[in-house]
Amino acid sequence: MVRRVTRRVRVGVTRVGVVACVGVACLVGAGRLDDTVAVFDFRADANAAASFRERTYPESPWVAGSPAVIDDARLWMPEDAEYRVVEGRELTIAQSSGYGRHFLLTLLLPRTRTESESAPWVFCYACTPRTLGSEYEVLSDSGVGFLFARRRS
Repeated sequence: MVRRVTRRVRVGVTRVGVVACVGVACLVGAGRLDDTVAVFDFRADANAAASFRERTYPESPWVAGSPAVIDDARLWMPEDAEYRVVEGRELTIAQSSGYGRHFLLTLLLPRTRTESESAPWVFCYACTPRTLGSEYEVLSDSGVGFLFARRRS
């Protein structure tokens, strides 16, 4: 009978210990909840503070281009348009990486990229308006060599 009482006491103490541990864990978790939520809140605040253009065209050192130029192109070009991408002489590492061209493919959908020189729209990396010549009208210039232009009729 002493063994049964001792066993019941041990089981009771174990249950009280488990409940106490769970209670302490809940209190600690509740106390740290604001810190945990703050991590997500920071990202939400940063996203809310960004403009439409900053959220749509994130800055990246490996994606050559300019959010303003890409947005201008998206607004100027009809959805069924074809464009081509050309390069000037001295490309930066980002411009020569090719990431910008893939970025354009996605952002300018449903427009299509072509290699045809007869394409009426053109993006030019490492260019100046002189590089394109007088047959193109520059519609948007990043100021650092990324241009969007249209062939003059």
